[in-house]
Amino acid sequence: MQIEQLAPLSSEFIDVELHDKRLKRRLMSIVDAAEKSPGASLPQQAGSSAALEGTYRFVENSRVSSESIMDAHVQCTVERAAQHPFVYVIHDTTEFKFGGQKRREGLGRLKTGTGQGFFGHFTTCVAPSGEPLGTLGLYAWRREGKPKGRRSQQESQSDPNRESLRWIDSSLQAGELLHGQANAIHLMDREGDSYGLFSFLLDSNQHFVIRLSHDRRREGGRAAPTIPKLFEALSDAPYYFEREVILSERNKRNIGKKKAAFPNRRKRLARLEVRATHQEIFIGNGSSAHLPPSLRLNFVEVREPDPPTGEDPVVWRLVTTEPIDTEKQVAAIIDAYRQRWLIEEFFKAVKTGCRYQDHQLESSKTLLILLAIETAVAWRMLLLRWMAHNASDAPAERVLSTTQLSILIGIISQRKQKVPEKMTVPYILYEIAELGGYIKNNRPPGWLVLRRGFDQLYSMEQGWRLAQSATTITQKM
Repeated sequence: MQIEQLAPLSSEFIDVELHDKRLKRRLMSIVDAAEKSPGASLPQQAGSSAALEGTYRFVENSRVSSESIMDAHVQCTVERAAQHPFVYVIHDTTEFKFGGQKRREGLGRLKTGTGQGFFGHFTTCVAPSGEPLGTLGLYAWRREGKPKGRRSQQESQSDPNRESLRWIDSSLQAGELLHGQANAIHLMDREGDSYGLFSFLLDSNQHFVIRLSHDRRREGGRAAPTIPKLFEALSDAPYYFEREVILSERNKRNIGKKKAAFPNRRKRLARLEVRATHQEIFIGNGSSAHLPPSLRLNFVEVREPDPPTGEDPVVWRLVTTEPIDTEKQVAAIIDAYRQRWLIEEFFKAVKTGCRYQDHQLESSKTLLILLAIETAVAWRMLLLRWMAHNASDAPAERVLSTTQLSILIGIISQRKQKVPEKMTVPYILYEIAELGGYIKNNRPPGWLVLRRGFDQLYSMEQGWRLAQSATTITQKM
């Protein structure tokens, strides 16, 4: 398997448009520091008072914008996407919350009603193999004033500033970026279940797999108990095959509306039945008048027929443009949707791995500049994890420098382990994970333990360089 040598993360920003060489050099140094110690505070990353002051001056500079920094990473993502026959484009929204009593400029209220922060709608890109390719877009906004309260569907649909438009806007942007570069299949969770979004994607000749939330009509006219609904048709759809999957545990941290949609459950092995059908769905009352009266789409249902006593059955209902004529095609749709989990890991990498919400900067402008940088850092974390599991034949030199590899070999020798003749990427990443506390009889290492291991390796490398420098100075005396 051929994998190019990982360049320093700062290479993502070589083509950034800052119109000042000094600003560009400062950006490169900030990115290099963030890559080496992503979970550290800005003072710790900077390493000196002068470097820290340079970081603050950079993010506060009026000529620096988060858009220009993000655009550089986006263009690199597009280049990576162009190397694949098609890619998955994952969309989702997360909330960034910042503490402190002092109000920070440009932040607003959050869903919980406490604290301050903003929302970020991300578009990430992943190869069919599961390799993370980077970010294609970020749309950030804040909520101001008091909550609007419950509105009718007609009022909501007629609001030109409604937040739900971000799904359409991000799909349009990603489609334009990838046009002529790679075919894309958009993946969205239940928040993307919108008749208007389906119509837009179809009109734009975009492909998608979206998880359903709403039970839709299969006939026109006003709502009535006698009108047949979609979910009933899915339950009676043709049976294709069944699968056994391990369901992860969900604990009590789910709150509010999410608790109803994602109830607590124990880890278990589940048998799932898969069905698929073509159906025509009809527009609902209160929808925009310009939308077509009906849409014909493909639907897949994944259901657990016999859950354990006391457990809710697993049910996935997916709407898609992709064909469902064969068992292989239906299985491909399910596997595509499973790739959507990458964006959840991405959010965790930003918030936990980079500890983004711990930053003490005092304005949304400066926070968004850091977010643009740490978006790339989070992508690199996920890429390293993927390489640990998949880059079986790639030599270690594609990840580590000669110095880093020498240090790691020394550590392995100290453990009295045999150093293999061929050092591969998975081998050295497992060894680095062990530096971060990984226990080899556990499941494969995740990005968090890899990050901790790299922190240790970078510290050792710095110590080695200091020792080399001290030896040189001593020899000159």
